[in-house]
Amino acid sequence: MTLRLSESLEDYLEAIAELIVVDGHAHTKEIAEKLNVKMPSVTAALRQLEKMGCIVYNTHYPVQLTPAGKEIADQVVRRHRILKKFFGEILGLHPEKASETACRLEHAVDEETIERFILFSEAIENRSDARALQIYLTEAIAILSEENFRQVCVLSEMHSGESGTVRQIGRNVPPEEIPGLGIAVGDPIAVQGASLDKTSFRVTVRGQTVNLPLKTAENIWINRDDNNPL
Repeated sequence: MTLRLSESLEDYLEAIAELIVVDGHAHTKEIAEKLNVKMPSVTAALRQLEKMGCIVYNTHYPVQLTPAGKEIADQVVRRHRILKKFFGEILGLHPEKASETACRLEHAVDEETIERFILFSEAIENRSDARALQIYLTEAIAILSEENFRQVCVLSEMHSGESGTVRQIGRNVPPEEIPGLGIAVGDPIAVQGASLDKTSFRVTVRGQTVNLPLKTAENIWINRDDNNPL
């Protein structure tokens, strides 16, 4: 039968496993320091874990994981590692923030969800056809640090009648194609509409109508005007 542990008890097993890996042992005091909790709380949790068959607990010796406890601890550690990598390396969060976020979510996700995190992460990192998406995400994440980031979008996300100013031509647009676009950084731009099949966008730039392919419109960053419709 699969044991169902609370988030707190999973944290204890994770801490014990990590202490054993790093220090070779997990004493009660070390567990308390690692989790920043009081000794009575540690004692109560360890007794509960012992009753559940997850640890071997004797006040005079280091805490040991049973096979069942080690299996659960390994699962929690693995989920934390995968989530931390996703939030840090894919979403670009600061390592400390990535670890904190992983700690909050590692108890909520199941193995099916974790496998999908892995699939998505490996595709973004390793597939040659994901290079353009990596570049787009790098540019988008950089914009998130700005105060007015909600006013910034790529041209392909804008609707007919919306306007703004060209902020940046993304690195996914080949440099040799930029001179022929009829559009430059700083230009005011207004969206006339998209083709029925959404493969091109028609915009007005400096009084001229310009047709841009979808691939290009997806990589032109716009500072949207404040008076755009919601």
